[in-house]
Amino acid sequence: MKTWRGPVRGGTAPGQPVSRLGSVSESDRAARHLSLLTGTIAAVNSSLDLSVVFERIASNVASAMDTDACFVYRYDQARDALELQATHGTRFDDPLHRPWMRLGEGITGTAALEGRPIMIPASAHLDTRFVSFPNLPEDEYESILAVPVMARDRLEGALNVRTRRPRVFAEDEIELLSAIAGQVGQAIENATLYERSQRRVSELETLAVAEIHHRVKNNLQTVASLLRLQARSVGDETAARALHESVNRILSIAAVHELLTEAREDDVDCSDLIGRLEAMLGHGLSGRPVRTSLEPLTLSGQRATALALVFCELFANAVEHGCGAIEVELLRDGPSVALTVADEGPGPGVDRSDGLGLRIARALTREELRGRLDLRERAVVRFPAAS
Repeated sequence: MKTWRGPVRGGTAPGQPVSRLGSVSESDRAARHLSLLTGTIAAVNSSLDLSVVFERIASNVASAMDTDACFVYRYDQARDALELQATHGTRFDDPLHRPWMRLGEGITGTAALEGRPIMIPASAHLDTRFVSFPNLPEDEYESILAVPVMARDRLEGALNVRTRRPRVFAEDEIELLSAIAGQVGQAIENATLYERSQRRVSELETLAVAEIHHRVKNNLQTVASLLRLQARSVGDETAARALHESVNRILSIAAVHELLTEAREDDVDCSDLIGRLEAMLGHGLSGRPVRTSLEPLTLSGQRATALALVFCELFANAVEHGCGAIEVELLRDGPSVALTVADEGPGPGVDRSDGLGLRIARALTREELRGRLDLRERAVVRFPAAS
């Protein structure tokens, strides 16, 4: 953390004729300075987008102080450096590689480090502290007035104004630019606080959603347990089988909510999901091997739930009606996805009617996944990866 260190002092470069802004009357200059202050306050309050605020301030300052350029820097605490954010009067050639300087480097970096304004009326590029940047033509300027940007005694950045002709900045101009810098510091602090609060709100929303998914998962598992108990007490085999199938469907949905709880996001890793469902549904395999090939696939919670239920029905069919090894594949093919569940049996006959499970699978494939289900030699579900 950098704090304000000392009083206002200036610097000079001897041997050059200099001039003050004598063509403007005191009343006109005072009016211009007042307008700049009010305009800066308006710019600071106009947006929480710092890039917008910086551009407006650079333009207003250069115009009101009758300078040829204005440069606004922001302090990056992580690397203890100043990074150029906005300019007026010149442009840096490559915005993707912004010029930056360490504290104490260059005239502006020295002003920031020492916590005081620095004014050089002429030949600023000959000053021993001057640092040039390949993509920033600063050596074309004669004078510079650089001030630190502070907020609550904490360094937030720096700004400077430049002129192409030698110029002595008056004491009231130095005080004015320092006051402007204070407004810029407040803008940075406000934007930083806003960003932090937004992140906190997002974190709290994520936690709330995760808690909801956790509770839904627990409730679904409770319902599944109740249905298991009911199935054990039912004497009718058909009814018991129906209850058992319902348990698997409920647990498939619960598995989606479990993954949503763990990820704390709205999307689900479907390769992980199918792997969990396969382990859950595999208790009736009786030693039959399962070969899986699952490529990474992320879907929204709603579409992942549909895919989980479809897989549940197809895998249960392979376990109950098929024979030999079971093959499970989840593969990406360009914009499409293919889920395959196959075994070594002959597959469903052409005249076989769909039971409830396959009707559910077809409906979910069509309505939720926007795909199609093919049940010839193997069960293949094809659907677009994008919703």
